[in-house]
Amino acid sequence: MLDFSRTWLPYIYLYGAGGVIFIIGMIIILRARSLKQERVRHNSWMHILIFGLLYYMSIHGFFTFLALGQLLFAGLIALVIIALSVNLIMILIKNSKVVA
Repeated sequence: MLDFSRTWLPYIYLYGAGGVIFIIGMIIILRARSLKQERVRHNSWMHILIFGLLYYMSIHGFFTFLALGQLLFAGLIALVIIALSVNLIMILIKNSKVVA
């Protein structure tokens, strides 16, 4: 049987420490004005960066739940992944019409 220290502790460490580093990096980028949110292209990249973090967190959680045999939670995470993907695609389509 897989216990907490072998399943969720690495997940919490990976996305806790990595999430903090990601947030600090995003704050530095936004304060340095390297990523200007008023520009459509830069705004799209910000959405892509945030989506990437959430996507990898979701995929990791999905497979962890599958390995533990908890199909209900795995299915819910799969729906969240689909919703996030559709949302990102809609944002990118909307932003591509504004740029063109």
